[in-house]
Amino acid sequence: MFGKSYLVGGVGLCLMAGGSFAQAAECPRGGTLIAGASDYRPYQKVEGKEVTGMDFEVLEAVLGKLGCSLEVQALPWARHLKGVQDGTVDIASPVSKNEEREAFATFSSPYVDAQEVLFVAQGKENGFDNLADFFENGGKLGTIREYAYGGDFASLKEQYGGQIEETDSLESNLKKLAAGRVDATLGEVFVVSEEIKRLGLSDKVVASQTVISSDPSYYMFSKASVPADFVAAFSTEMQNMKDSGEFDGITGKYR
Repeated sequence: MFGKSYLVGGVGLCLMAGGSFAQAAECPRGGTLIAGASDYRPYQKVEGKEVTGMDFEVLEAVLGKLGCSLEVQALPWARHLKGVQDGTVDIASPVSKNEEREAFATFSSPYVDAQEVLFVAQGKENGFDNLADFFENGGKLGTIREYAYGGDFASLKEQYGGQIEETDSLESNLKKLAAGRVDATLGEVFVVSEEIKRLGLSDKVVASQTVISSDPSYYMFSKASVPADFVAAFSTEMQNMKDSGEFDGITGKYR
């Protein structure tokens, strides 16, 4: 249900989607699970008392197939994480998996790959095999000062520092790219694509095929409030959506 908003602090009930409940997993918390939210676009958008975003479209769709509903609460990340630890919040996303979090949370199957790619001028999407190839061909890269980029950026920065221009924001880099002052910038594909749309630069700046790094992101469920078998059922339904194309139908709108 694209564009649906959730009342912050209230209950945003999803439709009980049709389909099989083959897993027969009982919905925790009496049928309505609680997810936290912060402004991390396009995954999560918090605007006043409304919350929207890709995370919640996917989450609502999967939970609906399990006969469950959803409440979304806008929370600072520290409170959100503590809520997952103590079971007052059921779900956090999009998150990476690590040993510390696995002590108090169960992770879904991978939700999306957080791909960091080169963004380039329209028509130059297939110009480079990798970041080293970009630099070797004389490319000038716009980056955010002190930002921790993935892949082999750190080692290449030492070698090609003269071809890197730093700014304080993604917006500055995208505007420089649109004006031809740099040849590319780097960033996570969903996040940067959202900023390109906001700036009205979709006809000038596009994601290339050059992937710098790719790491899976997950939905994280509190062990204190959500049984592991429910998370397994959730993962199965999410994979069914990927296999049917329904998942891409939701996430494709945010690229």
